[in-house]
Amino acid sequence: MHKFLLLEGLTEWTRHPDSAGGIDARSDGEVLERGNADRHRDRFRVRLLIALLAATLFAFGCGSNATDERSVKDRSDAGVPDANDQPDPRSAPESRAAEDEATEEVAADTPLPSSPVGLGAAGPDADDSPPAFLDDRIIAADLWGPELAILSAGMGFDGVIGLPDTDLETVRAAGGSFYLPECADAPIVSGATAVGINALYRGTADDSPDYDDGLPVVFTWPVLGSTVHPEDFLFTLTNGDQVVPNFAGLVPNWELNERNTVVVFGDFGNRGAPGEADAVYPAKLEIVDDGTPLRFLGPDGEASGVGLTWEGEGATGYGTGPQLVGAKLNYVGDAPAGEGGAPLFEQGLLPNDEFALYGGGNFRLRMLTSGGFTPTGITGLTPDAYERHFRIHATAEDGSTVLLSEIGVDYEVAGGTLRVLGLADLGQPLGDGVVYNDCYTEDVDNQIDIILEGDDAAARSITHVEVPSSGEYRPLYNPGGPGPEPFPEVRYTEPSPHDLEPVIIALDDPLRVSNVP
Repeated sequence: MHKFLLLEGLTEWTRHPDSAGGIDARSDGEVLERGNADRHRDRFRVRLLIALLAATLFAFGCGSNATDERSVKDRSDAGVPDANDQPDPRSAPESRAAEDEATEEVAADTPLPSSPVGLGAAGPDADDSPPAFLDDRIIAADLWGPELAILSAGMGFDGVIGLPDTDLETVRAAGGSFYLPECADAPIVSGATAVGINALYRGTADDSPDYDDGLPVVFTWPVLGSTVHPEDFLFTLTNGDQVVPNFAGLVPNWELNERNTVVVFGDFGNRGAPGEADAVYPAKLEIVDDGTPLRFLGPDGEASGVGLTWEGEGATGYGTGPQLVGAKLNYVGDAPAGEGGAPLFEQGLLPNDEFALYGGGNFRLRMLTSGGFTPTGITGLTPDAYERHFRIHATAEDGSTVLLSEIGVDYEVAGGTLRVLGLADLGQPLGDGVVYNDCYTEDVDNQIDIILEGDDAAARSITHVEVPSSGEYRPLYNPGGPGPEPFPEVRYTEPSPHDLEPVIIALDDPLRVSNVP
């Protein structure tokens, strides 16, 4: 019953945000004191919703007011800057204060016939009233390259979106994950019913998710949410079929300082891996003109995404796991900027910034991933997990590499000392009913922060962030499984590979933009 009320309230809130700042899953007219039990119930409801939508992330106007991107040089054709080619601090004007801030091994199935393409190809939008956070608000969102580009567009998982139910039998038959930890009253699953998808994403006419696949598209610049439609995306699969998604949206990248990742659902292939017979997955993505072009906020204002293309070799989670596509170092500043943006999610997820977790810190190293990063593909990443998954590379005075591998240790590097405090932009701080365990509720998006303290000059010695994914370092998975208790003979997505990502030093120029319609 609680699940039904939550989703009913969710749908209502997304349509009428002004009349419901959040969801109250209580009976009509009931007013209760918010004690600890009530807060626990709120968190559980949000966790349940996220469990239903966990697969969305793997591993989700006018009045433009753009600021704060200057010159960042390309590292590759994808437009990711090189850590050694930083903007000239002397050329960067002072930034505005607002900116400082997926029972048996799944055999290769056959995709649906090719979808028609072009203006209005998929028909009119079913959602005349889209979710409230599909708007154009952007606050202090990061720029991940000097040019508008697609950084990644690999299929995250197959066939777990739009399930008729999330019971054990249904989830297992779909090849999802199902886990009931001791700390929970209801299972955590890698699967979503159509109800939540219809409420949180924009769909095409007469379509409802039905054992769909999930795929995040990561851009260098934040997107203007009002322009996001499934018809903006045209995929060419490895078998030559062309496919338009059934749904598109910003969840889980709903916060105002994120919004550069669009999650789409549709029939994008099967669980075959590259090189296997009958394997089908996306080979190419084109952003096309659907009559309401997909638009972005860049350093000089709004820009159309029409014409952008991306081609990926082995672009499927069944070939390789999620990996970093960007890393960027900024000052923490005096207060968090661009946090929140959807009261529904804020109830159980925020605050999750560096001030709430660590009292601030000096520097925020934000990691951008091709899909969600979770320790098992179903449970949440906790703020104390840095030592299990990450390490930072910095340069010592003698030019050697210093590895920042532990939390709370002062490391001597060129320019002074650096100390890692932990991870942020996940979920709420420890305490007040929040425990770092398998039931921890985090936002499952593809932006994760490492918070540091130390000297300014020392921060400038940071060169890379590493995801070792081997030895004493555990790999990470997109939110499609396998989970702590994988079903035998089911093919799940791959773990993260070893990854070493150059860090953009954005201390003199924050490389952020804002839009407040």
